[in-house]
Amino acid sequence: MAGWIIVAAAYFVLLGFYVREDLAGSFQRATGLKMTLSSIFCLIGAWGVFSWGAEVTAGVALILCGLICALAGDYFLRFIQLDAKKFNCGILFFAGAQAFFLASMFSVQGVDFVEFILTAVLLIAALILMKKQDWQLGRAQGPLMVYMVLLSLMMAKAVVTAIVPTAASPGGWMLPVGPWLASYVLMAAGAILFWISDLLLGIWNYHSRKNAITAWNSITYFTGTFLIALSLQPAFA
Repeated sequence: MAGWIIVAAAYFVLLGFYVREDLAGSFQRATGLKMTLSSIFCLIGAWGVFSWGAEVTAGVALILCGLICALAGDYFLRFIQLDAKKFNCGILFFAGAQAFFLASMFSVQGVDFVEFILTAVLLIAALILMKKQDWQLGRAQGPLMVYMVLLSLMMAKAVVTAIVPTAASPGGWMLPVGPWLASYVLMAAGAILFWISDLLLGIWNYHSRKNAITAWNSITYFTGTFLIALSLQPAFA
């Protein structure tokens, strides 16, 4: 566990440098730091998959695929105000990430109607915010709507999986199923931060360019992805 404390400390140092460079407008340095962070998450995920050895399941591998999609999405979203085509490409990669995360959770836990109710609530909340702030989405409207559905469903599924008691874990909260013993609490926490970060990104892109929004977007997104990557580690099962 001491090793993971060192990893977490290194993560927060890199995150601090990234936020500083991003706010300073240093495109190349911020991009390099962002890709470094995203690559570390993929390495942590790959390490987790490798650690399971013969017990690795499709659910674990799918989360790693989602992290790899997020890595590609991180690169293209660096062009959010510079290149509309690359921005849309970033949205598609992140939609792919959500699809992989969802496929992983559905393959392990099946379907629960509660998650669809929560998804509707999250979508309504997001749509109300978008309407109130008069977001002008332009050509990105279609991809963004699809992405918001996937993102909201991913958060809803992760939260429901973590807190709804099942036969596998009558107390809820931690739900190890079969050989896939990753912590659903970490996954749920990561999904919540992921959802918040994308709302903040939307506010920054379509409503307000305050530095505080940029900073909190970075903090919630990277910390959320970090937690999702850690959910693959047997040490946190």
